[in-house]
Amino acid sequence: MPLYQRDNIPLEKFIQLIPDLVYLQEFPSKKITFINRKFTDILGYQKEDLVQNDFLLDFALSESELKKWELRLEEYSKVLNTGERIEYNIEIKHKNGLNVILRHRSMVLKSQNPEAQFEILHIAEDITQLQKHNELILQQRNQLNEAEKIFKYGSWEWYVGADTVRWSDGLYEVFGYNAGDFEDKKMTYGFYQKHIPIHELEYTKNISIQSVQDKKTYYELEHSIIDAKGVFKYLAVKGKCYLDTAGNVIKVLGTTADITQIKNYELALEKKIEELFRSNQDLEQFAYIASHDLQEPLRKITAFANKLTERCSDGLSDDGRFFIDRILYSSDRMKSLIDNLLAYSRISRNNVPLPLSEVNLNQIVQNAIGDLEIPISKKKAQITVEELPIIQAFPSQMHQLFLNLISNAIKFVEDSIQPFVNITVEEASLEEIMKFKLKEPRYWKICIKDNGIGFEDEYKDKIFTMFHRVHGNAEFEGTGLGLAICTKIIDNHKGYLTAQSTLQQGSVFILYLPLKP
Repeated sequence: MPLYQRDNIPLEKFIQLIPDLVYLQEFPSKKITFINRKFTDILGYQKEDLVQNDFLLDFALSESELKKWELRLEEYSKVLNTGERIEYNIEIKHKNGLNVILRHRSMVLKSQNPEAQFEILHIAEDITQLQKHNELILQQRNQLNEAEKIFKYGSWEWYVGADTVRWSDGLYEVFGYNAGDFEDKKMTYGFYQKHIPIHELEYTKNISIQSVQDKKTYYELEHSIIDAKGVFKYLAVKGKCYLDTAGNVIKVLGTTADITQIKNYELALEKKIEELFRSNQDLEQFAYIASHDLQEPLRKITAFANKLTERCSDGLSDDGRFFIDRILYSSDRMKSLIDNLLAYSRISRNNVPLPLSEVNLNQIVQNAIGDLEIPISKKKAQITVEELPIIQAFPSQMHQLFLNLISNAIKFVEDSIQPFVNITVEEASLEEIMKFKLKEPRYWKICIKDNGIGFEDEYKDKIFTMFHRVHGNAEFEGTGLGLAICTKIIDNHKGYLTAQSTLQQGSVFILYLPLKP
């Protein structure tokens, strides 16, 4: 029988209008006796292509698909004349070489050809794109499930008024269950609540209910649970409410993450910070009390040494005078050390409650220079100062800061060299702010440059620690606390202190102070 030729011409025209691919096939020969236009549109083959292949479609089928055809013959025989429809998918090669997936709905009919056992009417829909889309969705779902396992979280969906909540596989695992044990992936809200400790139950329930009542678009909370295996866990819940056109919440979509590890780390860190804070307070208090209590015996040592010199000077040998001078010298050093310890302790203890005030740094520097009048005059030091800014700061601490730095610039200079100190200011660059990880957007950069003995680069960080001295007492007097105090003051102002130096070529101490702390 020629292709396209049927007795019922109007029926053939109707079939040509069907949007799906339609073809008629005789069995057992598998010859195709009719195709509609969509056959060509969807697969690219025309009547001539089928004629060249003896009216068979085998040339367009893979080996595995041909085997499936053979297996279906028995199934076709069983449904002959029953009107029952057989549905299956088949992959056929398009004329352009690409594979097309067709969803077949086939019916077995009596054949008009006496040589054929029966005919099969195939109506096939092209589901290639749908299949790819479904495969992509499945792939994404598998990736999502893997991500949920790795990051220990799950998702959920609840429609307002529904008795159940849809859970993802990851959420079952968060609660200690095997997702495969729950077919419909839905749970009652009460099932969720039974894992929450009693003292947190009301709190968690109220937040979710209140969020829906207030028509919030987003809410979050943290609470703990005891999972199916009896393990205590901390969870972080985030929910997004979806509203209808009237502004009413119709569903809530959310995620629940197991943050137990993070929470335990936070709690341990908070505990360590609390212990460290308490330890620092104890040390500062100890330093303050110890330094304060040392003042009295030190005053007595100095007083008795002076009286001994005054009253018994005639009877003292040269060695006796030398020893008393050493006692007085050591007492002075001890007093200086105690005073610095007290200053450091006061700065540490007062870094929070004191209010910031407007401070003119020009006045601060001039006051510091005035306090250093004797060593400046003795060494004939020259100090030049650019116009400095007005900042928000602790006045007394700023005075201590510049006093220490200018004093050092004058002190650490060879006796044969006249000290020169130059103080400049400019706004810090963005690169500097990023390099030193400063917190504020803008900073003043104040440089105090000297022509002193300098220090090697390996001491760049060590010089700012307590009691660290690059140069010994025999060369230059000091307690090793001056720069530690400066660092503490800078920290109190959310700034940064660093230095640059080359041995015997001077140093530059660089202060970064925020424009608006």
